[in-house]
Amino acid sequence: MIRIKFLSLFGLLLFLFTLSGFTAGCIDPAATDEIPGSDLDPEDLVTDIQDLIPDRVNSSFPDDPGSEKGSKIEENESASDSAGSISPEVPDVPTYPEEKSNIVYPKEYRRLSLNFQRGIGSGNEMIASEIFNITGKTSGYDIKDACDVFDYVNRNWKYRYDENAEFFFGASQTINDGYKGDCDDYSIVMSALLRNMGFNTRVVTATNEDYGHAYPELYIGNSTETAYEILNYVHGRYFYAENIWYSGRELEGGELQYWLNFDWSGSNGYRHPGGVYFEGVKVIYYPDGLIEF
Repeated sequence: MIRIKFLSLFGLLLFLFTLSGFTAGCIDPAATDEIPGSDLDPEDLVTDIQDLIPDRVNSSFPDDPGSEKGSKIEENESASDSAGSISPEVPDVPTYPEEKSNIVYPKEYRRLSLNFQRGIGSGNEMIASEIFNITGKTSGYDIKDACDVFDYVNRNWKYRYDENAEFFFGASQTINDGYKGDCDDYSIVMSALLRNMGFNTRVVTATNEDYGHAYPELYIGNSTETAYEILNYVHGRYFYAENIWYSGRELEGGELQYWLNFDWSGSNGYRHPGGVYFEGVKVIYYPDGLIEF
């Protein structure tokens, strides 16, 4: 089950004493832990990639974050003090359930998954060079470096409408073009940079009755303590942020994995990791080909 999580100021204080304080609300009340197989009724499937990521994508920031349940950290005077604290390490990549690796997904989802994988996996040498250009480092990356990458990409990003929703540019090509592209290009670039730093990301597509969107998430561990350390750093660094949003993935054994929203949309009109989530029906694509609905 995929869940949206929230961290409130009260919850943060409570966590410091109890190491507990996660509350959750489901993204989709109809969501289940079951992954659809290849025997689904074709009439129930998306028949066009453009239906997954429609042409009209909102590239601006909403004035109202919306009503979807999620994280909220209240701005406070001490928030900026934590920006100078030690930057937590980002946990190692998770291991995905092997029993789901042999599932045959509908072709529309397989095609989109392959497009993301190919775009993210292209031009590794050039990507590594760009990471050094941004961080000045070749190894030992932590959440500070991930935020530096986020800031750099968003400062330089120029939205470009893509008439062919089925074609994804490779990350290196988008960077060479001067960081120009739409939401799927952004997701690919951000995922490629973070992956080459040793982090793990997943790409989420979300559609509603008006349009669709794609965005990346950064894995921040399966430990409540580790996740809160990272979220607290992000809040301290971006003290003006009204919300720090993240989500939880519940595995079959009950273990939770935590993912930080790395979309370009930020609450209160600012760009920062943990911006408000785009509302819609979600499909999640993992780097090894796993797909969750």
